Amino acid sequence: MTTSSGTITEIARAKINLTLHVGRSISKGRFQGYHPLNSLVVFADFGDELVFTSDKPPVFEIKGPFSQGLKANSGNLVSQAMRICGATSQSVRLEKNIPVSAGLGGGSANAAAVLRRFDTESRVDASSLGADVPVCRVSHTSLMQGIGEKVTVLPNLGQLPAVLVNPLVPVSTAQIFAAFDSKDPENLPRQNAAEGTLLQRTLTGQNDLQQIAAHLVPDILVVIRLIEEQEGCQLARMSGSGASCFGLFDTDDAAARAADRLQTQRPEWWVKSCQLGDKP
Repeated sequence: MTTSSGTITEIARAKINLTLHVGRSISKGRFQGYHPLNSLVVFADFGDELVFTSDKPPVFEIKGPFSQGLKANSGNLVSQAMRICGATSQSVRLEKNIPVSAGLGGGSANAAAVLRRFDTESRVDASSLGADVPVCRVSHTSLMQGIGEKVTVLPNLGQLPAVLVNPLVPVSTAQIFAAFDSKDPENLPRQNAAEGTLLQRTLTGQNDLQQIAAHLVPDILVVIRLIEEQEGCQLARMSGSGASCFGLFDTDDAAARAADRLQTQRPEWWVKSCQLGDKP
């Protein structure tokens, strides 16, 4: 968070599910229709920016490379979070740097940034704004459980050089989860490894939605295959319900070179090299 003369800037870091283990849809109770999860989550060293200004008229505007098609209205998660926090007197500018509906938690990270700024005593139930909002509120390497409302911070696991790729094709999360449920999954998700480095914990898990999403959106397989072909790649996998995928690399230079090659090969894709995780 940065501050200057009446303004406060919060960075809503992009969220990546290094693993995503999913159980059967919950049939009753408060979380009916949701899926139980067990997911190793990290955050990138970039994200959307939210600028809050207290001495301007309460206007909400959206700018940035991925602002097109987004509406700064009462249905936006930022607006919803502002109302819940009683902060509607603030002016808000959202700089949208994360692709929309990409499996990178953009909207959830934006709502979480509002909570970090205006709900400092954590009175608001973050899960009421979405399953990814609690972990995005923490914005540190964590284990996400329940339907997302149970977050355990995992300190001292460091960072991994990475490349993020999104082919900018539409993905229906609802359709992917419906197809997942049709496969008669186990009631509870498999557990993540409780020991090891960040890379080791990632390698021992998987994304239970990847195969289904790739069947529905074949471009995802193309993305993963091209990432895997890059020199220094240790793992390529889909994040969340897609269509964004990540590649983990052995060095920062290898990740940067891979990002350059991928962008040259597929100029229509969104490609970004970054660090995933928390600084030591």
